Order: sequence, then structure tokens, then C-alpha cells
Amino acid sequence: MGIRLRHTAAGLILRALAIVAIGVGLTYLVQFIELASVMFKVFSDINTTTDSARNQRGDEATAATKASGRWQDPYKTVIRLRRAHHWFWTTLVESESFGIHEDLKWRNQDALDVTLDFGCVTHMTRPVDQVGSIRISYHFSDGNRALAKGCSD
Repeated sequence: MGIRLRHTAAGLILRALAIVAIGVGLTYLVQFIELASVMFKVFSDINTTTDSARNQRGDEATAATKASGRWQDPYKTVIRLRRAHHWFWTTLVESESFGIHEDLKWRNQDALDVTLDFGCVTHMTRPVDQVGSIRISYHFSDGNRALAKGCSD
């Protein structure tokens, strides 16, 4: 009977050590995956510029412009809105253009002004005018010569 107790106690100790070793290994694996994902995001967004504006309620609008790195390709710009206390973003407008300047400003809690100044637009989705109680006003201009690098004449 004494041998069985020692054998069982040794088995429990080995199992506990194995569980601790697996836990430590998983901790290092999770840290490595987290670091790899952050590094991937940093290096994949190297040609991306972003801008954001937040109102007092916590609603947030963002503009992200991604360049391919080739001057022959248009920039892709996406304007999104996330309402306070909501998980998901609403895409307000997407555009492809050669050269862009964007500006996001909250007039008040329920009014967002989006200004997009293009060198020349190659494609744009239909803008969303309202999300919940928030009204979005757009101000577009096209043909800005200072931004028009890559435009066909």
C-alpha cells in the first residue's frame, strides 16, 4: 500500500509539472503571436495615413488613406464612423483618387462635416448621409492641381 501512495503522489507531481510547463509554453506562444501581429500591422500599414475626430459623446470618425507605393496607382481612402458604445464601424464613403486631402470636424454631437479635396477621383461609393442620430455633411472638390500627381490630363 505504501508503494502505491508514493507512485500516485509522484504521478500527481509529474502531471502538475507537465501542466505548469504547458502553461508557461502557451504564455510564451501567445506573447510571440501578439508581437508578430503588432509587427505585421506596423509594416503592412507603412503606406497608410490616418486621421480621426471624436465628439464629446464618444462618437469617432476616422479617415484612412492607403497608397500602394506606386505613383501610377490611385490612393484608396475609407471614411468610417463608430458611434459611442457601439462595437462596429459604419463605412461612410470609400474613394480611389490621385491625391487627396481629408478633414473631419464635428459641428456638434449630431453633425459631422467631412471635407474631401481630390487631385482627381477615379472611383467613389455613394456617401452615407446619416448614422443613427448623426447627420454627415460632405464637401467635395476635384481637380486640385497641387494634389493631382498621376492624374491623366
